[in-house]
Amino acid sequence: MKVMRLKIIIILLFIGTTFMSCDVLSGALSFVNCKYEFAGFSNPSVAGINISNVTNINNLNAVSLLKLTTGILSGSLPLSFTININATNPNSTAAQIAGLDWGIDLNSTNVLSGTLDHSVSIPGSGGQTVIPLTIQADLLQMFKGESTENIMSFINNLLSTGDGSSNVAIRIRPSVMVGGQKISTGFITLSKNLK
Repeated sequence: MKVMRLKIIIILLFIGTTFMSCDVLSGALSFVNCKYEFAGFSNPSVAGINISNVTNINNLNAVSLLKLTTGILSGSLPLSFTININATNPNSTAAQIAGLDWGIDLNSTNVLSGTLDHSVSIPGSGGQTVIPLTIQADLLQMFKGESTENIMSFINNLLSTGDGSSNVAIRIRPSVMVGGQKISTGFITLSKNLK
C-alpha cells in the first residue's frame, strides 16, 4: 500500500507541476493520506419494505409478508441500503476525491461492486465527511441456490438481529482527476463482522 501511495504521489507531482496550479495539486494529493472507516448501514429495505426496525420476521405485518412471499415466488427480491463511509482528512488542505470504485465481499466472496461517480470534498485539519454508498441488488441473485433461511439469516445479520454471523468486507478505491485523467489508489478494505 505504501509503495502504491508513493507511486501515486510521484505521478501526481509530475503531472501537477506540468499542468496544474498548486491549489489544485494540493487538493489532489491530500486524498492519499485520508483515513476511511466503516460508519454503519442505513435505510435498509427488502422488496420495498423498510426493515430498519424489524428484529424478527414475525414482526412483519400481513402485507409485508405477502410482498416478501410474492417476491420470492416471482424470483426477484430487491434489496437496497446505504453503506456509510467516514472519511477523515489529517492534511491541512481539503482533499478532493473525483469518485470511487467499491466492492462488497460476503464471507470472502464478492457479491456486489459499483462506482460512486461524483466528487467528494473532505475538509482539511481533521475534517470529516460521510460518504454514502447506495446499494441496490437482488437478494435472490446474490444468494442464487441458497435457501430462504440463509437469505433471512443474512438480512438479520445485516440488521444485527441474527444469531449467526457474516463477515462483510467493503473495498473502496478513491480516485482524483489530474490533468483530465482519473488516477486511483489501490483498494482499501474495511471489514465488518455482522452478528
